[in-house]
Amino acid sequence: MQFTRKKMLIVSILSFVIVFNLFLGLPRLSRFSAVDEPYWTYGRISKFWKAVAAEKWSSTNVNDKPGITVAILSGTGLLKYDPLQYKSLREQPKTASQLDDFRSINFYFRLPIFLFCTLMLLAFFFLLNKLFGKTVALLGFILIGLSPILFGISLIINPDSLLWIFLPLSLLSYFVFQKEEKKSYLVASGILLGLALLTKYVANILYIFFFLLPFLEYIFMENKPDLTAYLKKSSVNYLVLVLISMATFYVLYPATWAHPQVLLDGTFLSKAFKTTWPLFAGLIALIGADILLFKSKVTNWVMDFVSKNKSLLVQLTTGMFLLIIAFVFIDTYLGMKTFDLEGILSSPKGIGAKNIFDSYAGAILADTYSLIFGMHPLAFAALLAALVFNLKKKTAYTREALTVFYFTIFILFYYLASSVNDVAATVRYQITLYPLALMISAIGMSYVISLKHVRKYISKKLSWVLVLLVVAPSLFFVRPFYFTYASALLPQKYLLNTKDMGDGSYEAANFLNQLPNAGSLIVWSDKGAVCESFVGDCLTGYAGKELRAIHFDYFVASAGRKSKSIKISTTFKNNLNFKNLYDPNSPAAFKLIIGNRTDNFIKVSEGNSVYDDNK
Repeated sequence: MQFTRKKMLIVSILSFVIVFNLFLGLPRLSRFSAVDEPYWTYGRISKFWKAVAAEKWSSTNVNDKPGITVAILSGTGLLKYDPLQYKSLREQPKTASQLDDFRSINFYFRLPIFLFCTLMLLAFFFLLNKLFGKTVALLGFILIGLSPILFGISLIINPDSLLWIFLPLSLLSYFVFQKEEKKSYLVASGILLGLALLTKYVANILYIFFFLLPFLEYIFMENKPDLTAYLKKSSVNYLVLVLISMATFYVLYPATWAHPQVLLDGTFLSKAFKTTWPLFAGLIALIGADILLFKSKVTNWVMDFVSKNKSLLVQLTTGMFLLIIAFVFIDTYLGMKTFDLEGILSSPKGIGAKNIFDSYAGAILADTYSLIFGMHPLAFAALLAALVFNLKKKTAYTREALTVFYFTIFILFYYLASSVNDVAATVRYQITLYPLALMISAIGMSYVISLKHVRKYISKKLSWVLVLLVVAPSLFFVRPFYFTYASALLPQKYLLNTKDMGDGSYEAANFLNQLPNAGSLIVWSDKGAVCESFVGDCLTGYAGKELRAIHFDYFVASAGRKSKSIKISTTFKNNLNFKNLYDPNSPAAFKLIIGNRTDNFIKVSEGNSVYDDNK
C-alpha cells in the first residue's frame, strides 16, 4: 500500500507538470508575435519541404544552424497552411480574416515543437531515474518542467527550442551507458547527439566532451582496469557514438546526400569548431601515438598523477565556479562598476575588447549572470548546495557528485568556447545549459533532504510536493512573458534577457487594432513582430528617406531595441526624437511592463509626441 501511494504521488506530480504546461502554453501559441521566428515560418520550413518534394536535395540546406529538426517538426503545419502566401502581408494592411490566419499559422507551426518539448520532459525523468533514483529524477523533472525560460523558448519556432532537449538528453543517456554498460543507451546517446547537431551546430562541443569523459571516469574509479585496454574499449565506444551521430545527421539531412561535405561542415568542420578543432585533433593524435608507440606509458603517468590529486581537481573546478558566481553577485549588487554585464549581453556578438581580460573574463562573467539569475531562487540555492558539497568532499565520489562535477566542467568549458569565439552567451545562446544547472540543483536538493535534521521533519514525499508548490508559481505569475523571466534575486533595475523574442509585440498590436480606423493608421515599430499582428500599414526600418517622407500616426518602442534605435537614428537627419520615444517616463498611449520589471517595457506613442519641430 505504501509503495502504491508513493507511485500514485509520482504519477500525480508528473501529470500535473505536463497538464500545467499544456494549460499555460496552448492558448499562448496563437497570441504571441516573435522576432526571428518568421524566417522559419515564412521561409525556411516551406523551402525545406518543397525541396524534399521536388527531390532537390541541395536546396534542403536552408540555414547554417542548420535547424533541420525545426523544419521537420514544424513542417507538419504545412498540412494546414502554406505560410508563403502570407509573407508579403506581414507589414501591409490586413483584414480581420487575414489576421486570424496569421494567428492560426502561428498556432499550427508552433504546436508540434511545443508538444514535443512537453512530452520529452518525461525522458528527463526516465534517464534521471536510471541514474539516481526517483528523488533526483522527480526534483529534476519539476525544476526543468516548470522553468519559465525553458517553457518560454519551447513556444517559439527556433533551433534553441529543441537544442535544450537533445543535447542534455544525449549527455544523460551516455551517463546511463557508463553506469549500466548497455549498448542501447550508447546508441540512444549517438542518435540524440545527431539530432542536436541537426538542430544547431554548437552541439559539436559534445564531440570534445564525450572524448574526455572516459578519462574523467577513469580518474575516479576505485578499482582501475588496465589503462591501454580501457582506452581501446573507450575509443571503440566513442567511434560508435560518433558514427551513429553522423549517420543520424546524414539520414535526416538530404543536402548531405548531394554534397557529403555538408556532413563535415555540420559536425567536425563547423564554424563553432573552427578555433578548437586543431587542439582537439592534436590531443587525439598525441594519445593515439602514446597508445600505439609507448603502450600508454605517458598517458598512464598523467592519469596516475591526476587520480592521486582528484580531490584537488574537483575542488579547484568547483571553487572556480563558486568564485565566478560570487563575483557576479558582488559586481551586480555594487552597480556593475567592474564589468557592465548587462551591457555585454546587449551586444553579445563580437565581444573582442582591448585586452584578453576584458573580453574573456567579461564574457564568462556575463554568461554566468545569464545562468544564475535565470533560475528560480530555490533552484539556485540548491545548485550552490551541490557545489559546496562537492567542494568539501574528499572521499569516494558518488554518481551524483561526479555528475555535478561533469556538468560544472561542461558549463565552464561552454563559456570558455563561447568567449574564444567572441560571443557572450545570452539566455538564448546558452539555453541548453539551463537543464544541466537544474539537474545539479536537483542533486543539491537531494543532499539537503537526506540530512538527518531535515529528514526528521520533512519526508521525501513531502519535499517533492513542497518544491512543486514553491516553484510552480514562478511560471504562473510571469505569464504570458515566460522567456523574460528573471529571478527575484536580480535587482529591479537590471534586465536579464536583453535579447528578448518579441514579448509584448502582440499586446501592443492588439491595442492599436482597437483604435478607431486602425486599418488606415500608419505605424512605425522597432520590431517586425508588431507588424504581423497589426491590421494597418506598419514599417520597421531605419531608412532616413522613409522616415522623413512618411508621417506616422503611432510609434512602437521596446526597451530591448533602445540602444540600437538611438544609435542608428543619430546617423540620419530627421525630426524624430528617438530619445524621447524610448524614455520610459515620456507620455504613452499604451505601455506594458514586461516580466514585472519597470525598465523592461513596450510602449505605443502618438506620432505627434515623437516629432520634434525644432530639428
